[in-house]
Amino acid sequence: MIELYGSGQFSLEKSGEKINRQAAAIKLQVIELEFLLQNVRIIQHILNKSLTSKRAPTQIVKLLKNLVEDERYAPLFASWVSFRAESDREVAYVDEFLVKQLLLNLLFRMHRNADMKEKPQLDITFGQDAVTLKGVYLANPNDRTLSSSISGISNESLQAFLDQRICSLIAYVAELHEGKFELTALAEGRIEMLVSIPYDVN
Repeated sequence: MIELYGSGQFSLEKSGEKINRQAAAIKLQVIELEFLLQNVRIIQHILNKSLTSKRAPTQIVKLLKNLVEDERYAPLFASWVSFRAESDREVAYVDEFLVKQLLLNLLFRMHRNADMKEKPQLDITFGQDAVTLKGVYLANPNDRTLSSSISGISNESLQAFLDQRICSLIAYVAELHEGKFELTALAEGRIEMLVSIPYDVN
């Protein structure tokens, strides 16, 4: 930081802009690191066969909206997310921690893999029997994680390996809630991620 901003080569205004950009980048990295550490915690429980879904009656509408509007995530994702109610149901039997992490995994995956020339979109629908989360984004053509995660093609990229594990984690959490996860390649390079979680425990 001293080398970049203390050299006197930039005006104070330009230096301030650079500092603000650096601070924003660092803040994003800290937020993402916290999220990834929670993923590690879940994966460790899966490996130890100690992960259980602590499903309880939860105000699902409030839970998801509060997460999207959280000051940590709102600047990154709020403009991507829309909510639609097709029923007046607000309570679902879910594990709050796992559902929050599932939503963050969807959002961070879109953030990492999307071509930002087109804003990603995540539609959360509260239907009659289930909550549906549908994310659609334009794939970054330079991102090799995409073909690997969809077609299962072997890829030496560590990022591709991690991306597959993120999709597996989303699917695992959905299945714990008797739901499903689908990843589909659409026309014109777009990708759709679809999660459905029923309100009730069977």
